[in-house]
Amino acid sequence: MLAFVACIVLITTPIARLGHVGYTGLTEDIATPRNFSPPAMPFLTGWGRWLPMHFSHSDNVAIYMTGNIEILLLLALAFVLYTVAAYFIGKRATVEQMRSLRRWMWIGAIVAGVIFVLTPGMASKDLFVYADYGNLVGAHGANPYFSTPRQVAYNDLITHIDGWSDTPSAYGPVWVYLAGLLSLIFGDHPLPYFYIYRCLGLACHILNVLLIGRILRLTGRSERTITLGMFLYALNPLMLFEGPLGAHNDVFMSTLLLYGFFLCFRANQLGFTRFKHYWPAIVFLTLAVLVKFTSIPAIIFFLLVLAAKTLGTPHTPLREMPWLAALKNVVIAGGLFVVIALAAYLPFWIGHGLGEIVHSFGTPPSSSGAQNSLMRVAMNWLYVHPNTSIPVVTFAAHAMANRGFWSKVDVLAMGIAVLAGIWYTWRSPSMRTLIVGSLGMMTIILIVTPWFYSWYVVWLVALAPVALSFSLGRLTRALVAFCLVFSASAVFTYMNLAFFRIVGYQLAMRYTLMMAPPIIAALIVYFSARARHNQALVTAELPTSSDPENASIATR
Repeated sequence: MLAFVACIVLITTPIARLGHVGYTGLTEDIATPRNFSPPAMPFLTGWGRWLPMHFSHSDNVAIYMTGNIEILLLLALAFVLYTVAAYFIGKRATVEQMRSLRRWMWIGAIVAGVIFVLTPGMASKDLFVYADYGNLVGAHGANPYFSTPRQVAYNDLITHIDGWSDTPSAYGPVWVYLAGLLSLIFGDHPLPYFYIYRCLGLACHILNVLLIGRILRLTGRSERTITLGMFLYALNPLMLFEGPLGAHNDVFMSTLLLYGFFLCFRANQLGFTRFKHYWPAIVFLTLAVLVKFTSIPAIIFFLLVLAAKTLGTPHTPLREMPWLAALKNVVIAGGLFVVIALAAYLPFWIGHGLGEIVHSFGTPPSSSGAQNSLMRVAMNWLYVHPNTSIPVVTFAAHAMANRGFWSKVDVLAMGIAVLAGIWYTWRSPSMRTLIVGSLGMMTIILIVTPWFYSWYVVWLVALAPVALSFSLGRLTRALVAFCLVFSASAVFTYMNLAFFRIVGYQLAMRYTLMMAPPIIAALIVYFSARARHNQALVTAELPTSSDPENASIATR
C-alpha cells in the first residue's frame, strides 16, 4: 500500500508539469487554457522533483514527452502492485486477515483519492464541459440540447476553457440538472468546479466500493470474496485516475447502476416479480440511463429477467406459463422507465418538433466522430495513404472510416447480444443473468464503438466485481478478466503518438496495444478454465477400486 500511494504521489509531479507547459491532458490534441491555473500543491509535487523534466532539449515539447512517459510508467507500476496485492488477497491471505486488509484498502483508496483531488493538473477537461453546460442551464436558462455555450455564454470565462463549447450537450438530463444546480451555487468561475467535480468523483468512488461490498455480502459471499471484490474496484489505478482526478460522470453513472443492482438483489430475496419490490430498482437504473445512454443494457436485461421470472422458465411447461402476467409486468416496468425519461426530458423538449428532438441526439461529436477506435485508425490511414495499389485494402479502409458502417455494426452487435440474452435468460432467469448480461453487452458496446475514451472502462470495472456474487463459469471468468485487463491497457489511449516513428501506423499500434491484451487474457482464462474442467471430468471417471492395478492407473 505504501508503494502504491508512493506511485500516486509521484504521478502528481509530471501531471503538474504538463499543466505548467500548456497541456491539460496527456493526449497530444488537448491544450491547457492559459487563463486558468489551479493552485500548486508543493507538498504533493515536491516528492517527484527528482524526476527528470526532459531527456534531451528543454523546450515544452520535450518536457511534455518526458512527462507523458513518466506518467505511463508510474501507472504501469501501480497496476503491477495492484495485481500482486489482488493475487495475495485471493490466494494467500488468511480469513483472519481480511478485516485488516479492508482497513488498509480504505486507507489507500481515500489517501490516493485525496491526492488526485488536490493535484494541480488534469488528464481531461471534461469537468469544465460539465460546468459549462451547467452554467448554460443555471445562469442563462438556455437549453443545452438545442443551443451551445458559445452561442449563449460567449463572454463567460468557463466557456473559453470548455473544449466542447461549440456543440450541444451529449449527456442525459439527470446530469444536466445536477450541473445546473452546481452552477446556481458556484457561478461561472472555473476554480470551484475544478475541486467540486473531483470531490464528487471521490465521493462516488467510495460509494461504489461500499455498494460492491454490500452486494457481495447480501449474496452470502465469503469474507475473502467480499474483500477481493471491493479491492478490485477501490484501488484500480484507472478508477482513481478517472474518478477523483478526471471527475468523469461515468463514475456517478456507475453509482446509480450499482445501487440499482443492489435493489435488484434485495427485490429478488423478497419476490422479484412484485411491483412493490422491483420499482425502486427500475427507478435507479433509469436514472443511470439518464446520465449516459450506455447503461441501457441494464434496463434491457432487467425486463428480460422480470419476464422470464414471471413465466417461471425453464421449469414451467410452456402451456402453463402466465403470459398475461409476464406481459403486464414488462409493460408496467417499461412504462415506468418511459415515464421517468419523458418527465426528465420534457422541460427541454417543449417548443421543439419531433424532427428537432431526433436531430439533437446526433449533434454531439460522439454521435458522428471517432476517437481511439478502428474507425479512427482507418481515417488516419486513409489520410496518410489516400491511394494504394491494393483495391481490397482501400475498400476496407473506406468502409471502416465511415460512421454509417459502424452504426450498422453497432445495431448488429446489440441485436445479437439481445438475442443471446433472451436465450440465456430463458434458461436461467437469475440475478447472475442480469449482471453478467449487462456487463457483457456493455463490453460489446465498448469493443465496437467508434468513440472511445479510457474512462468508459469505469462501467466495466464497477460491474465486474459484482459478478463475484456467483460461482464463475468459464465465460464469466473470461469476461471479468477482459474487463480488468482492459482497465490497464486502456491507459494506452494517453500514449503520445510521437513515440512511434512509423508514419500512418501510429494509431493502429496504439489501438492494438489497447485491445490485444484484454482479448488475449480473456482467451487464456477461458481455455485454461476449460482445460481444468476437462481434467476434473477425467479424474472423476478414473477407477476408485482398491485393486492395486486400478490404483496404479489412478495415480498415473
